[in-house]
Amino acid sequence: MAEPRPSTDQESAPLLRREDGDEPDTNGGASVLDPSQLNNREKVLAVLVLALLAIAGTFIGLFAGTEVALKKERANHPTSTVTVTRHHPSPTGKPRKSVCTTPECVTAAAEIIRSVNVSADPCDDFYEFANGGWLDANNIPPDRGIYGQFNAVSDRNKKTLLKIIEAIHIDEAGFDAATDNLRKLKDTYTSCMDIETMNKRGSEPIVPLVREVVRTIGTFDVNPMPESESLVDVAFWTGAYTPDYEISESLRATALTPQDVAHHLRRAATIQVPSQQSVLEPEEEEVEPARRQKITKALAFLHARGIDALFNFIIEGDAGGENSQIQSLFFYQSFGGLPSKQYYEEKPILDLYQSVISGVLRSVAEESLVSHGKRDLFTDIMQEAAQEAVEDGWPWPWPGGDKDDPVKTEPLDKRMDKLAAKVVAFERKIARAGADPEYLFNPHFSYNPYSAKDVQKALPFIDLGAYLSAMGPRKYPSKIVVSHPPYLKQITQLVKDVPDHVLSAYLVSKLALAYGGALGPKTEIRKQVKQLSNVLTGVKPGTEENRQDICLGAVDSIVGFIAGREFVQASFSPEAKADGEHIINSIVEAFYDKLPRIMWMDEKSAAAAQKKAKAIIPKVGYPLSPNTTDPNSIRDWYQNVQIVADDYFGNVLGSEIMGNRRAWLSLGRERNRNTWEMYPQTVNAYYSPPDGEIVFPAGILQPPFYSYDWPSHLKYGAFGAVAAHELTHAFDNSGAQYDEHGRLRDWWTNKTVKAFQERAQCVSRQYSQYYVVDDNGNKVYVNGNLTNGEDIADSGLAQAYAAWKTDAKHAQSLPGLDYTPEQLFFISFGRIWATLARPATAVSRVRTDPHSPPYWRVIGTLRDNDAFHKAFNCKPGTPMNPPKSEQCSLW
Repeated sequence: MAEPRPSTDQESAPLLRREDGDEPDTNGGASVLDPSQLNNREKVLAVLVLALLAIAGTFIGLFAGTEVALKKERANHPTSTVTVTRHHPSPTGKPRKSVCTTPECVTAAAEIIRSVNVSADPCDDFYEFANGGWLDANNIPPDRGIYGQFNAVSDRNKKTLLKIIEAIHIDEAGFDAATDNLRKLKDTYTSCMDIETMNKRGSEPIVPLVREVVRTIGTFDVNPMPESESLVDVAFWTGAYTPDYEISESLRATALTPQDVAHHLRRAATIQVPSQQSVLEPEEEEVEPARRQKITKALAFLHARGIDALFNFIIEGDAGGENSQIQSLFFYQSFGGLPSKQYYEEKPILDLYQSVISGVLRSVAEESLVSHGKRDLFTDIMQEAAQEAVEDGWPWPWPGGDKDDPVKTEPLDKRMDKLAAKVVAFERKIARAGADPEYLFNPHFSYNPYSAKDVQKALPFIDLGAYLSAMGPRKYPSKIVVSHPPYLKQITQLVKDVPDHVLSAYLVSKLALAYGGALGPKTEIRKQVKQLSNVLTGVKPGTEENRQDICLGAVDSIVGFIAGREFVQASFSPEAKADGEHIINSIVEAFYDKLPRIMWMDEKSAAAAQKKAKAIIPKVGYPLSPNTTDPNSIRDWYQNVQIVADDYFGNVLGSEIMGNRRAWLSLGRERNRNTWEMYPQTVNAYYSPPDGEIVFPAGILQPPFYSYDWPSHLKYGAFGAVAAHELTHAFDNSGAQYDEHGRLRDWWTNKTVKAFQERAQCVSRQYSQYYVVDDNGNKVYVNGNLTNGEDIADSGLAQAYAAWKTDAKHAQSLPGLDYTPEQLFFISFGRIWATLARPATAVSRVRTDPHSPPYWRVIGTLRDNDAFHKAFNCKPGTPMNPPKSEQCSLW
């Protein structure tokens, strides 16, 4: 029986090394020569023989593993009965290429052998051919709906960081920059893992924030709680939630955040959108000055701590201005405590949401913080607020209340239930006032610049000048870009109509939902927030949380650049950075050279496209602000973020305040081109149209995407495909709206635009024929219009191939693999999209995700690729080489 293949969980695990005693006895029981009896030359020869035997044993293991894979049942993947024609490489008459036998190449060969399904015909189903073995060998984790190579790499990166963190032992006497950074990294993780201390503190950390909101806006516990017309809405959802309720995948997929909108704004497809209101209508009715001052102060306090309430301001490059690098103020609608506006029409969710908000408000009142006896914390806060109100001449007690004991006339539970119903009804109206995401994602819909004076007139319930002063920008903005102008009028009316006690409860609930997760797991507020989170994310009740994952995520959020520096030092060499930059630059150059030969572009448009291609700025590995290679730069970046090993809540809060402070300080200034939107350890990449940048963190330059020691065909097929994808985004149906300076401009001729749209529609029609299968076996088709930009970007693989063919000086083959370098290029591409998805998740993504399913990203791209057809000798008319009339060609 073949001996087991060595583990490759760690990419650096040696496959050629054998431990003592592993070699079989080949002497038929004869004694082995004593090493002391050998001369030096014989000893050297013996070592060489042992090394050759080790290599041979490894290859035997690899081939044996392949034979086992061939005999496995393929029950997990639908197949059709076909006459299989194997299209393995045939001799070309050229001399055989040299074989790469480095540990990295042997590891890569082993991974490919484990990944491929050689019983599948690559000209019939290349995805199955490239990934069948991987799909059989992996499973979707219980707490996830999808698992693929991107997830696998992310998990490995997390293990790398965890190993680094656990190995940190700080000398308290050290005060150099590197030591300070490591201390903050370790203390951040330690504070998050210290749930005993967190549970012991209970709700104490959040109380000062609640107290500040209550003191500013006023009390929310009116006693008795007055009835309200909003309670009529409660009948719509009361009793709809049951413990066995599960959110549909299609609803869950609509979830978004303000950051999602800001990100997608840069990657929006061109869609038909309704015209926006061109003039902001000033509100004629003035707001009472004291109320205006209270609301302004409360919103500034919450927004400075990253809490979404009533509306949002986001600071980003002004793509519609003359200089897209000037950081400008963008006004967005509030996105609510639920993930999207569709959630506010789901009865069970509203019922649960009311219960959670009621529980949160009640928990604040019931929390005991006095060691010598149980006391009602909320009563303490209300009494303080009452005393301050009396001193200010406010009416006290409340109408209908008991002068001696105003907060005990009506039971607390009943008061909070009624109040929570009003909060949900109010928040539901706010959600309905906002625009749908597909419109917000379109820059031509959401880019509506107005003077700050006009915005102030349209928002009379806040003092915009006082609000901005509280945020502390260096420069007061003269222009504000409004994403959805009608929202200003509607939110103004809603604020005008809502009673102060409901507005106060709304703000406190937003605070608790935002920061409840930073409290101890046994804290009642945290339990309420966790219950809501579990339902919204589909986590089964009673599922134990993965605290390590949570805390590694916290490390990213709080000290991500410190973690990034350590990750880069452990997993990303300067040589890899230079090599990655070379690969990207060669792809840009190949695209630049191809543009004049694209027949559907006229000369003027092609020249403009070349100018934009030359202006693209590639960034690889890590940012220079803060400079990942310089511990002093990173210490300076986090110098105002205080990290305490036993105060997780304080660490989260302090980090959020500093992040917002840093953003506001950039307002009105040119963006620092050395900053990034991602941390170095992130497994992702992005193209930013206003900045003209394509960015690739070190986290994605890991196997199976990249290894410095791989042959060039593997690098270009995997990482090169990612790089070409991001480059092509600059020329897809969204990126083509931005010129070489990142400005929203029409820079193609009408003739070229028309030709582009015709070819883009070909891609749309092609992908609209693709589908996934739901739980009942029904086909759910891809929306080719929704995925058009990403599908076009995937076709950038052709540029990666052209760059590789130009760049490759000599191509080494891999041990144990009888594939040509051209074939390995496409196998490397196919492998990065290996993904398992539950049917419900697959259906959800088809309906809402602008990316096609991974299976079709491989099949659709390669069906249109002539170099692939040639590499695998796919005859015309085969599934992977359909008739030319069914293929699409753009870039």
